[in-house]
This record gives sequence, C-alpha cells and structure tokens, in this order.
Amino acid sequence: MKQQLLFVGFLLLIGIQFTRAQNSSSDYLVRSSTGASGSSENVTVNKKTYLVQQSIGQSSVIGTFYGKDYSLRQGFIQPNVLAKIIDLGIPLRLEALVYPNPFAESVTIKFSELITSKVAVTVFDLLGRQVFSKSYSASDALKVDLSMLPAAGYLLKVTGNNKQFIKKLVKK
Repeated sequence: MKQQLLFVGFLLLIGIQFTRAQNSSSDYLVRSSTGASGSSENVTVNKKTYLVQQSIGQSSVIGTFYGKDYSLRQGFIQPNVLAKIIDLGIPLRLEALVYPNPFAESVTIKFSELITSKVAVTVFDLLGRQVFSKSYSASDALKVDLSMLPAAGYLLKVTGNNKQFIKKLVKK
C-alpha cells in the first residue's frame, strides 16, 4: 500500500512539472514538435528563447491535449541529425537538382553553376550515420549509384566549389 501511494505521488509530481513545462509562459519550456521537415530553430518571444524542433518521419501530431494555460502535442523528436552533417565552415549555397526522388537505383545531381573542384557526395541515414561516400571529378552533372542501399529515407550531402547542398532522399 505504501509503495502504491509513493508511486501515485511520484506520478502526480511528474505530471505537475510536465504541465508547468508546457505552459508557453513557463521558464521550463524547452522544445516543441512542429512538423515533419527535420530541423531546429531558436525562437525568441518576450525576451525568452525557445528551441523549436521538427521531427523527421512523422507527418503529423499523434494527439493534442489542452489545459487552462497550456496545450500539449504528443509526438516524437528525432535527434538533431543535421548538426552532425552540416559543415559550419562551408556555406549552404551550392544549388543542384537531384532526380528522381524517390529513386530505385541511382540519382542524378545536376548543378546550377560551373563546378571547378572535386565533388564529394555523402549519404547519411536518418540517424546521421554515414552509409555512402565517394569523390567525383568536377562536372556539371553526376550519376550516383546507390543501388547497394536498402529502401529507406536518407540525407544527401554534396560538397563542391567550397559550398554544400543537403537534400532528403527516399529509396523505394
């Protein structure tokens, strides 16, 4: 009986803290799930900064609950995979068209500018693990064979001309 009361008390304490954390004016609000594109953004409102994260692979919120001073959306947050992939020392300004997407065997990368340096192509799974990497000679278009990869979602990183490009890929 005593253990049951302790357990119920613990659940109530967690519930109160959780409710306080979801209040939009609370100092405890740290993150919120907002969509399915897989990014993070710091947002400042009323001199308070919040980390807003979007999850990869979940197209919508599972459920929404409302209280007097809060709304809670149930879902999940993926790890910040882009922090592992993006090289902060290289601008995200390389422009390219990647097709087909979804793909079966290979993708073509067609650049919008003249490429004068080697091109590095790296593919990551949605947890940020590198699953493919290859360097190519300068070219205005590349055909990249990814037939060895299983059907799944991936992130493609292309670096050339001291710029980088990141694109979500789906292998069917």
